[in-house]
Amino acid sequence: MSHRTLAEQIAADFAADAALASHFDHYQPRPQQIRLSQEIAEAFEQQTVLLAEAETGTGKTLAYLMPTLRSEEKILISTHTRSLQDQLMYRDLPAIQQATGISRSIALLKGRSNYLCPQRLEKYMTSARLDVWQQRPLLRVFEWAKGSRTGDLNDLPFDPFEKRIGSMVTATAEQCLGSNCPQWHDCPLMQARMKAQDADVVISNHSLMLADAALKSEDSGALLPDFSAYVLDEAHSLAGLASQHFGVTLGRMRLITWLNDTQAALEELGDERALKKDMLEQGRVLLEVWDEHQLDTLSEAWSPLQEMIASRKERNEDMASLGQRATVVAQDMTFLAAPGDGYVGWQDGDGDFFHYAAAPIETGPLLAEHLWSRESAFVLLSATMRLSHSFDHIRARLGMPAEADEVYHPSPFDYARQALNYLPRHLPDPRGPAGRSALLDEMEALLRASRGRAFVLFTSYASMRAIAPELGERLPWNVYTQGVDGSRDHILTQFREDKHSILCGTRSFWEGVDVPGETLSLVIIEKMPFAPPNDPLLRARIDHCEQAGGNGFRDIQLPEAIAVLRQGVGRLIRQDEDRGVMAILDSRLYHKHYGAEVAHNLPPARISDNIADVRWFFEEA
Repeated sequence: MSHRTLAEQIAADFAADAALASHFDHYQPRPQQIRLSQEIAEAFEQQTVLLAEAETGTGKTLAYLMPTLRSEEKILISTHTRSLQDQLMYRDLPAIQQATGISRSIALLKGRSNYLCPQRLEKYMTSARLDVWQQRPLLRVFEWAKGSRTGDLNDLPFDPFEKRIGSMVTATAEQCLGSNCPQWHDCPLMQARMKAQDADVVISNHSLMLADAALKSEDSGALLPDFSAYVLDEAHSLAGLASQHFGVTLGRMRLITWLNDTQAALEELGDERALKKDMLEQGRVLLEVWDEHQLDTLSEAWSPLQEMIASRKERNEDMASLGQRATVVAQDMTFLAAPGDGYVGWQDGDGDFFHYAAAPIETGPLLAEHLWSRESAFVLLSATMRLSHSFDHIRARLGMPAEADEVYHPSPFDYARQALNYLPRHLPDPRGPAGRSALLDEMEALLRASRGRAFVLFTSYASMRAIAPELGERLPWNVYTQGVDGSRDHILTQFREDKHSILCGTRSFWEGVDVPGETLSLVIIEKMPFAPPNDPLLRARIDHCEQAGGNGFRDIQLPEAIAVLRQGVGRLIRQDEDRGVMAILDSRLYHKHYGAEVAHNLPPARISDNIADVRWFFEEA
């Protein structure tokens, strides 16, 4: 880069006569994109922390990829969604490198559940206990593995977890034998990690980055190398994910997996029949005790199993690993029974989904200690970072250092021309008995006006399952429902191909989904996405907030509902040619004091409460 600063080089790269412009069709320099890219370059050079809201259409991906490629430092790009990881690795970065001639080594590193475990595949392929229905998909994985270069299970033509063999071809962190594994050198996960160690740029995800931070906080190893700079896209999701990774959960399946792995290991030894029988009997006791939902008795039932496996830890690596796993489970039971200061514990779920959990009440202090304190640059980006023009809420939630910089770049889209916000005031309270019937009638009217071509986004599975079938009966277009008509990716593909269809989805469709063009011309949001008030972690956060003199609704519930809402309506306008209606079917926006603030955070399109305006909007198209 000779004597130029990184920011100056970036300005040259985005010039109208530079390589980017000549390589990409329809390229036009965007002032917001260029400025954002320079701000990121400056953060890299000055080793600072930058919070950047770049609304849809700004071109934030290219804005952070250019300084990442031009920098000479080792950089991590972390995202929330797997689809964005793959887009960066296989589409965006190769295209930019080809256009500019920049040569930087790039590695993709996903979580371990994405990679084949050759040791476990071989173990189950030779198992005499395999059921007939498991044999065919396992054989397909075996044949595929022979030609796979990465061992990334996403390259399979089917989902092994949907076929119920995922646990047979992957290893959890507890199951992994590490360097003691006989197939260590052929392990796709280890190969991916070694590539990441050597690469200039690593593409990963927030979950892996946070899991790495949690391990490093306990001096328990590392999943990622050290970086000079971190680019965290989709950063609005960080706080929620941090609660999971700095917390503890214990479910029945974790115990069953350990029991099954123990039986398999003892069977391989062949000379431990008495121990195998004793552990089988104690395992049955453990699972009977589990149904009582009492942690103290569960811990008592676990102790004999822990002692039995510890007595054989010297026999081989499998037994030693099982002993270590048993110790961790015992430690987790102790912590769940009495979470430490700053944590809250609870029980949740029913039947097979019942589990114990504990999580930090506030994630900001943990993120501040284990991420922002590093001697690295951090760039956090999202299209929905602010609340009512302020970064204050996200700064507090993420524990941002006081000196962190803030930048905002508005969308270049002409929302006044391209969109309409429909907020009906005549609907009854969505929580009341008349709510569902009125909601159905309103949805039907809207969907007929748009001729399908819509997302219908729900705040709960229960509500979606009650309403989606009725929409299917009332309307002449296909209605694809999450969890009913296939996986998330499958129904999204069906929706894209079926121009007048309707997709009914819950939280996973509120963000990270991109359907440009007229196929998506209407986004209906059932009601304001407030988190369930009985959520134990939310309740603890509200109590903590109010003890400090705050207001739980104003300071926690409302900001987070608005953030989710902004993500949901953001699915609609994705490019300059898009047109559509954003409908929020919650009349509380007119009757509650928070309505004006919600409206203030919507895209700057005209607001109407008259469905005739919706019909006119679509007839005008």
